[in-house]
Amino acid sequence: MTLATLLLLHGDDPGMELLYFWAAVLLALTPVLIFGTIGALVLKKIWKDQRGARNAERGTEGPA
Repeated sequence: MTLATLLLLHGDDPGMELLYFWAAVLLALTPVLIFGTIGALVLKKIWKDQRGARNAERGTEGPA
């Protein structure tokens, strides 16, 4: 469907415009949340590994 057809079908329906708005927000935020979560988990793992390596050099690493 083209934009003109959609405008003819829905007209000035505020409810449909609100639905389209939230659909667009969801489409924009979904990849940001997914890739942001993956990035945060990777950074957390990197920091944990670096902290473990530093503690191992000092000989203060706790039980594994």
